[in-house]
Amino acid sequence: MKNTQEKTYFIIVNPASHSGQTRRTWRTLKAALTERGLSYRAYLSAGPGDVTLLTQKIISRFGKSREDPAHIILLGGDGTLNELINGISDFSKVILSYIPTGSGNDFARAWKFSHDPVKELDRILTSQPVALDVGETTFTDTDGNTHSRRFLISSGIGFDAMVCDHVNHSRIKTYLNKIGLGQAVYLIIALKCLFFGKYPDCTLTCADGETLFLKNMMFSAAMLEPYEGGGFKFAPKASPSDGLLDVCSVNGLPRLFVLCTLPTALFGWHLIFPGIHLYRTESVHVETAVSQYIHTDGETGYFSTDVTIRCLKGLLQFQ
Repeated sequence: MKNTQEKTYFIIVNPASHSGQTRRTWRTLKAALTERGLSYRAYLSAGPGDVTLLTQKIISRFGKSREDPAHIILLGGDGTLNELINGISDFSKVILSYIPTGSGNDFARAWKFSHDPVKELDRILTSQPVALDVGETTFTDTDGNTHSRRFLISSGIGFDAMVCDHVNHSRIKTYLNKIGLGQAVYLIIALKCLFFGKYPDCTLTCADGETLFLKNMMFSAAMLEPYEGGGFKFAPKASPSDGLLDVCSVNGLPRLFVLCTLPTALFGWHLIFPGIHLYRTESVHVETAVSQYIHTDGETGYFSTDVTIRCLKGLLQFQ
């Protein structure tokens, strides 16, 4: 089947995603691209941070104008998606499509994407771009340096970021991925972090000026999509196109009580319990008494006591 269109797709592949299983997915997709007669340029990332650099390279060379943006198709997991978003300097010059191949796949879960890469390719080819919100997290690290990171799924401070950091450095994740149980690592490590984390007092300020004091805050997660952490539905009604963050905060709860309620978050039932709050706001400022882990789409490596998270409405063209 020959496609007569001259459009060229720019495909970024993270071959390390899902413990290397993405290489097999890419071979399948290459055959489908050839069968459909599509013109494409493929780029394989070589290590952490490389997807950001590849995205910058593609947009600077091939992103012409809003009328003719570079169409990038990404193969990877949520972390790879986060790397790409942080490589876009001009959102008018890119259309993003995504074929999930990771282990957590919270973005794909929210969109109900297929695990079949060929079905996802056909979906991309027959759909039209929609405008998605992009999150931005700004914070000062323990050395006094200011950082800004974007996200498409969620950004959190506290327990959820601690879990993400431990998962990212876990040897058991690779093993569980190989036997098809990659999502289980989030629950296993969450149980471990629950009893060893330190939960400080926190002040949370929303965009309308409302200020809340949260004693013994476990975490605050600003969500654009319903899921994070490999399937925890912390914000059941979160929408990626309403210009708002759904901020889930947990504080003042005994750890054994949290242990009992944590599984309910897999189904979005956790909001019925006291000490678990949900706020809808355009931005949120979080100040904690001591430094806490921070994540953006599960990517970690920073600590801070002062974090501002905001929603940038309709910034990304997604297809």
